[in-house]
Amino acid sequence: MPNKKKTTQNSNGNGLRDYSHLPRAKDFKKPEKLTELQKELKKATHEFLQALEEEEKKYGISVA
Repeated sequence: MPNKKKTTQNSNGNGLRDYSHLPRAKDFKKPEKLTELQKELKKATHEFLQALEEEEKKYGISVA
């Protein structure tokens, strides 16, 4: 079993972990062709983000 990364203590005593060993989204290849489900999910996500942006303009910035 690999050793755990050590935490570093900052001025207020909170431990900060090093997450540089974890993969990032850019580490994965993009698929050549999107499936129909992926296309639908992409469109739904885009619509959701637009609606969220409109709501934030209307009511202010969200907490989430």
